[in-house]
Amino acid sequence: MINFKTIFKALLLYFIFCNLSQAQRLHHQMISCQGGNSSNTSVASVSFTVGQQSVIGTATNGISVQQGFQQSNWGKIMQQNTLSLNTTVFPNPFKDVVNFSFSKSPGNDISIVVFDLFGRLVYSDVLKNEDNLVSVNLNNLSTAEYFVKLTSNNYIFSTKILKQ
Repeated sequence: MINFKTIFKALLLYFIFCNLSQAQRLHHQMISCQGGNSSNTSVASVSFTVGQQSVIGTATNGISVQQGFQQSNWGKIMQQNTLSLNTTVFPNPFKDVVNFSFSKSPGNDISIVVFDLFGRLVYSDVLKNEDNLVSVNLNNLSTAEYFVKLTSNNYIFSTKILKQ
């Protein structure tokens, strides 16, 4: 005689296993998101991301605020780099001191600003260019990725650095 309970349990386990293995494959896939900004001449400005996975929000006087994922604009900022002057960053990743070497002089005084991944300013200074090399001690920063922007009169350079 066929034991239906055993067959039912076996089928149930089989379907559970198949669903879990499928979930693992979907877990490693990435959903593409696109977004942008919109503003008008008054005070309103909106940043949005199409495909953001968020339903949390609040509404006040007809204005709705949604929490979600915003795309970084750092790629656009790095496209503004001065191409006529090559800048080398070393070592990257770094432990305490990071160096910026220039193919020719960008000027005597170079302004440096360092931002964390949340866009918060974590370091700012004006450094002296000595023999087309600028060294900055960032030993007080935590281990993380940072955005750096160097500027002088006719020079702009933005990049990412990694603190070990």
